[in-house]
Amino acid sequence: LRALHDEVMNITHSSLRRNTARVLLQIMKELVRAEGNHARQLELAHDFRMAVSGKPRLIRQELRRYHLLEMPEEWNQVAFDDHVHDANTKGRKTPTHLIMDAWIKGIRRLTVIYYNYVPPEAASELLEAGDIMGITIRIGVSVGAQFRGRNIRFIWVPRGFYNARDFLSFLADPPVRAFMDEGRQVSEYQRSYVLAVLQEFNLRHRLTINEAFGTALERLESTDFQSFVAGGQASILHLSEFIHTRLMPFMETRMVELRSLYAEAKPDERRQMEEFAAKMHELDSEAIVEQYLRPVHNPSLPDPNILRDGADVPLLLRLAPHELMLKLDQLHTGYRICLNLSDLHVEDVLEMLYDCRGMITHLEIFNLKDHVAGKTSHYGEISELQMAINEGNVITLKRLIRNIRQRLEHSEHPDREDRIAKLTEVLCNIPALQSHYRAVPLGAYIGSASTGRTLHRY
Repeated sequence: LRALHDEVMNITHSSLRRNTARVLLQIMKELVRAEGNHARQLELAHDFRMAVSGKPRLIRQELRRYHLLEMPEEWNQVAFDDHVHDANTKGRKTPTHLIMDAWIKGIRRLTVIYYNYVPPEAASELLEAGDIMGITIRIGVSVGAQFRGRNIRFIWVPRGFYNARDFLSFLADPPVRAFMDEGRQVSEYQRSYVLAVLQEFNLRHRLTINEAFGTALERLESTDFQSFVAGGQASILHLSEFIHTRLMPFMETRMVELRSLYAEAKPDERRQMEEFAAKMHELDSEAIVEQYLRPVHNPSLPDPNILRDGADVPLLLRLAPHELMLKLDQLHTGYRICLNLSDLHVEDVLEMLYDCRGMITHLEIFNLKDHVAGKTSHYGEISELQMAINEGNVITLKRLIRNIRQRLEHSEHPDREDRIAKLTEVLCNIPALQSHYRAVPLGAYIGSASTGRTLHRY
């Protein structure tokens, strides 16, 4: 990576030196992807030769072609992503590849999130790659806690390290290493659930898909799935992509059959073929998750998001938010803890902010993945709460809490009475809530939750 960076940065003396380097790296990526397609590789080699000149008109043309924004040559842009993943979790790119792509897209600050623990070797590669490309790297750990019978997620980002060696020494500290070991137990517990979902898919959903689409998908082996996951942490996303990959050859065969019959089909038959083709097209990895892999579609398996008793349930999964905060606070004095707002409402956020006494430092106020999935309709009210806390406006905060309480009074929440009592307690202690954020306001994270396929710039 260091040699590659030096090569593209020193290959031209154009006024668009950095943008030329970004274009050259992007074309190199396309050349690798086009392996086996010699005609396409020749076209890209020609584009590369032309781009080496660094002529502004040509470089701007190539930037548009690859949907890249022109960045200032001073490299002082405010471009960041606070939530991405690499291949050590559920992403598809190695740390080095992730950093290279971020640089191509003009990102200057990146927060890479790992589930439950940080692999030291991944952190080392990530920090070194960031140093080479001049990208500020932060490493966070996504950890869960139990809140009102369900699992919610926090992002813990330790801060205040002098350099990469300092951070790696922190990971080797005995208390931190013990915490990471607990996190590994959680990941292993979650992997067992994903493998159980795979078996459930084999028993039921695979047969449903074969019947609905006329495919012949055979039983999927767990060993093949784990090879597909490679060095990452097995997730439902991995499983859906694995299933989709195995389905694609059958779907392509069915499409060939439909095309051969379409020309001679009657109008009604053509309409049915078109509808059938549309259904096949819609069955992507996300649709597989929603239609077959969610807990609601596998009721015979215990929902991993709901706390249950059992010796196999890791201790770290049983902690309440304030208990988790105290545990993290003891590991390092400098940190950010961001609350992931997926499936949370304003009353949930208010209660956790109050109970955690200022240890929640940020809210993930925009998550592109949730936004695309339509799960952010309640974020506006949460933003109003954040603003009211930060402005120190007692009247606004009191009115907001009263409105929440009034809405709950007319709701059918099973824990309505307990929630109302909690809100009443908060209402009587507004100064205590405000005091936690008087010196340092409640911050915001903005992230894509990218899995290493696409990085988004803000």
